[in-house]
Amino acid sequence: MEEKNRELAELSNKDSLTGIANRRCFDATLEQEYSNLKQSNGVLSIIMIDIDFFKEYNDYYGHVMGDECLRKIGGVLKYCIRCSADLAARYGGEEFACILPDTDINYAVKIAERIKQYIHELKIEHKKSSVSEYVTASFGVATVRYSPERTPAEIVAIADKLMYKAKISGRNRIEYAEV
Repeated sequence: MEEKNRELAELSNKDSLTGIANRRCFDATLEQEYSNLKQSNGVLSIIMIDIDFFKEYNDYYGHVMGDECLRKIGGVLKYCIRCSADLAARYGGEEFACILPDTDINYAVKIAERIKQYIHELKIEHKKSSVSEYVTASFGVATVRYSPERTPAEIVAIADKLMYKAKISGRNRIEYAEV
């Protein structure tokens, strides 16, 4: 019975489509990791990822192909996020997020660059993109230290704002900041 409960708890933390962590797991992990910063005086990095022109992709190729695209992106995140303390999650829709404890801005950007490269190497055709013939993504990377005036939601908002800056600046790019 205990093993079954453990399996159910694990399933409730996974996104059923991509197999990576879901938003609930992301939120809980971020709360815990930010709380840990208070004691460690370390850094925490967040990567927000949004698939470029995904609505157009879904409209043109259909939802079955859209789901397959999301599964493949989830696979890239699983492959690129290897440290056991790190977490890759489906944040919602075509957005993904990564939590990287004890990861400075330089290494967090390298991870984002690796994810971006591997997404490109999937060579998922995207005829409705004005950026590339393949599916691409825009990234926002934020690295923070603990501050009692800042909440975990504000850290996500910073990374999200950077991701939107990447979209406005031409998409298929990485914007980052240490705050």
